[in-house]
Amino acid sequence: MIQNYSITPQDLEMFAEYFSIIHHIDGRIRLRASAKLKKFLQENDTINPFNILEAIEASPAIKSIKFNKIIGSLTIQYDTNLFEPIYWESCIKGERLEEIAQKINLMIKEIG
Repeated sequence: MIQNYSITPQDLEMFAEYFSIIHHIDGRIRLRASAKLKKFLQENDTINPFNILEAIEASPAIKSIKFNKIIGSLTIQYDTNLFEPIYWESCIKGERLEEIAQKINLMIKEIG
């Protein structure tokens, strides 16, 4: 159950390590997956990064998540009233991870 999954600051740190911002406007962010991600996933077949995406997508702040495997991009549309744009910027920079994880987990709990 996604409601039982809890995002940790370490999850967000891993997310930030493998994605960079291509483009960001309020309500929509496009991220590029690094080449390191493919190698990491091949070497760590027990880790499923899509669990993190599923948990994030379960949040009422997220409108949609689209992953383009061909070009390795991730597009997330979100509600800026529920999740401030600065959270994305901070997360990718590895900043405020505890606060962001708590915010996501609180939103997930509220829907459960």
